[in-house]
Amino acid sequence: MNTKALGIKGEDMASVVLMEKGYDIIARNYVTRIGEIDIIAKKGETLIFCEVKTRLSDSQGKGREAVDQRKQEKIRRCAEIFLMSTWIPYEYCEFHVIEISIDHLEACF
Repeated sequence: MNTKALGIKGEDMASVVLMEKGYDIIARNYVTRIGEIDIIAKKGETLIFCEVKTRLSDSQGKGREAVDQRKQEKIRRCAEIFLMSTWIPYEYCEFHVIEISIDHLEACF
């Protein structure tokens, strides 16, 4: 499976988890000239901007480690563009990282 397909599967899984927790999915793969936000969701009066990181192993590190200062700034700037163009009422904003880890442990016993 290529990285793009893996990322889409991870975003699908993250969306399901969010909906099970009572979040409404507003947008997926929101693209601006600056970058992309994987999932925009809403729960109550809070808008959530989610970065989804899917890993087949920890050999590249944890997903959260890939969301460095530079990536955070890109997400913040994309969120600002979304907020300037949205009609959706909100009071608060949060930024979440969702890690999807798929561990296949071969020949364990």
